[in-house]
Amino acid sequence: LGLRHAVVGYDFVFGKGRSGTVATLQTEGQKHGFGVTVVPPVSDGGIVYSSTRIRDLLQAGEPAVAAELLGHWWEVEGVVEQGDRRGRHLGFPTANVALGASLVPRLGVYAVRAGLTGPNGVVWHDGVANIGLRPTFGKDKVALEVHLLDFAGDLYGQTLRVAFTGFIRGEQKFAGLDALKAQISADRDTARALLAAPAGAAGRFGLRP
Repeated sequence: LGLRHAVVGYDFVFGKGRSGTVATLQTEGQKHGFGVTVVPPVSDGGIVYSSTRIRDLLQAGEPAVAAELLGHWWEVEGVVEQGDRRGRHLGFPTANVALGASLVPRLGVYAVRAGLTGPNGVVWHDGVANIGLRPTFGKDKVALEVHLLDFAGDLYGQTLRVAFTGFIRGEQKFAGLDALKAQISADRDTARALLAAPAGAAGRFGLRP
């Protein structure tokens, strides 16, 4: 490889069974003539910044705390696919976003911002999203459904960026459509409030261009 210098994290491992450590690399560097720089952990209040910590926070339904570590709101990006149009029939049309290999955060309802790319760049819209199995309808596959507030238009086939800003509630099963519609309306109001609050402001961490 013609290696001259390696820069690795303090917890870097490599090789079969992840048996190679930073110390191994330093020893091999001395033996074969390449340098090794080890980047120490970065922490705040005793909490080490790490991808594991961020994943744990997202899976615990703490997107705002995760954003503090990332430096920006955590996003899912995917193509809007054809759904069963159930949201439209309920009066809350949703964009069904393909998750692909994305991390699945805690299942439930979130206040989000949805970004659409236009001729002048990305335009962000306030929204509310549900990510889950939709137990009221007996589904068994995790889906991401996003309702854009105060928006009208066809999103099929477009790429949508969904930035998670606040967790509203966990996923639940409803006795009927009337109860579901009432809860969706309440979730929409809660999302508006969260997105308007200082803690959920777009400029708190910024949205990636």
